[in-house]
Amino acid sequence: MTTAPLLSFDLDRTYSAPPERVWDAFTRAELLQRWACPDPEWLVSSCEVDARVGGGYRVVFGPRPGGDGFSEVATFTTFEPVERLVLDVVTSGEGMNETSRCTVVLVPVDGGTRLDLTVEGLSGQEAAEGMRTGWEWCLEGIAAQLEPAA
Repeated sequence: MTTAPLLSFDLDRTYSAPPERVWDAFTRAELLQRWACPDPEWLVSSCEVDARVGGGYRVVFGPRPGGDGFSEVATFTTFEPVERLVLDVVTSGEGMNETSRCTVVLVPVDGGTRLDLTVEGLSGQEAAEGMRTGWEWCLEGIAAQLEPAA
């Protein structure tokens, strides 16, 4: 019997914001809702966060107008404020049910914060490619929401 390989990927992004602001983007519902959508044309219709180890978040998102095609439920298995989050994530909708483990590490750098993201435990190449694209959009969304107000 052959099983599909479990796949992973790494992404990083540097933001011109202090680690506390990047941390807040993951742990405050009103901020998470602004970027936690894997397609910039879609809509987040609901977002809840319980910011503690054992807590997590629940986001419902999807194509407009309803924004309710998919859900993502994450549990914070590691919660080290302003440094490290480990999330066990289930993303489902439209025939998809994918589990993954996401590790977010925030590193202070000159003028801001580097975010290192590792996503692992994906079921196959197609899932890994889709999740990678979604996370790239999300990291861009974080950058947009961290920009200072004009």
